[in-house]
Amino acid sequence: MNFGILHESRLNEKRVCLTPNGTKSLVKRGHTVFVESGAGNTSGFSDQHYLDKGAQIVFSPEEIYGRSDVLLKILPITEASLDQMLEGQTVFTFQHLTISSPQVFKGLMEKKITLIGMEIVEEEDGTRPILTIMSELAGQMAPIIAGNYLGRDPMGRGVLLGSVPGVAPASVVIIGAGTVGTSAARAFVGMGAQVHVLDRNIDQLRKIRAVLGDQVTTIYANQTAIEKSLKFADVIVSAILKRGALTPHLITREMVKQMKPLAVLIDYSVDEGGSCETTRPTLLSDPVYVDEGVIHYCVPNITSGINRTASIALSNVLSKYLIQIAELGIEKAIKASFSLQKGLYTLKGRNMQPVLNRRFGIKI
Repeated sequence: MNFGILHESRLNEKRVCLTPNGTKSLVKRGHTVFVESGAGNTSGFSDQHYLDKGAQIVFSPEEIYGRSDVLLKILPITEASLDQMLEGQTVFTFQHLTISSPQVFKGLMEKKITLIGMEIVEEEDGTRPILTIMSELAGQMAPIIAGNYLGRDPMGRGVLLGSVPGVAPASVVIIGAGTVGTSAARAFVGMGAQVHVLDRNIDQLRKIRAVLGDQVTTIYANQTAIEKSLKFADVIVSAILKRGALTPHLITREMVKQMKPLAVLIDYSVDEGGSCETTRPTLLSDPVYVDEGVIHYCVPNITSGINRTASIALSNVLSKYLIQIAELGIEKAIKASFSLQKGLYTLKGRNMQPVLNRRFGIKI
């Protein structure tokens, strides 16, 4: 079977989804891996590194599209990339199809594409291994991002996350106690911040308390609690995720107006449309903007900022599924794997996520 790794630089993307070691795991089983020249450069993996592990280097995206049974991407499929795909190809990527255009959705069906969304691949116990590893990394980045803009001259307020005797630490409000929220809470606690975590899932709040104890304050996330918490927060981390669907706007523009001047809002939900009414996607090269007096950090591909670590972590988890596909073939692997079935957006162009019918108003 032929696998193709694309070199993606759109949206300042610096990650690569399969490292040279990940490539070797497929090559040694008799499969072919085509790597577009330069795909791993920004993560510290040269073309020679891939060649040393048995990959074949090609020099155009057209050749990757034309020679691959399975395309490996990081960024979502666009109308432009759809034009280059062959009918019936299989694609692995972070798609977040609910915020894609109707033209992309229709194009996937017309070209009979099998699209596996890395963010919705799910094990039988309900865990999502690929999303989880990226979420853990993203959560750990939150204090670095927040501390930079909270204290940054000339934009920030000159506030430190931690404290010294006689000076209170920064107040951090995290909405969502899932993987991102928990990882962020642990990291903020380590920086000495005052951390509040809100969620509607009491079991999730209990788990955070079990790990971090009295170092965090847990709050049931009704609308009143969210509104009150946002008013005293120096940093707001929104880590809401609704599987395969648009994120609801839990934070309205009116609520943003009530926040502290130059508070920092990090919206991790931007991949699924954003949980804040003032959220709009930004780039790593220009990651922030000020709206209603609040600094917004809304980068969809946030772990591209730690591209080498993220690439290695992603490759480690993804390899398992690629080996299944390589050994069994696409159709048999999907039939045999609960995880791959759950990860399907489309199967030979047929929509496998009912929520998308409602989203695009299309009957299959």
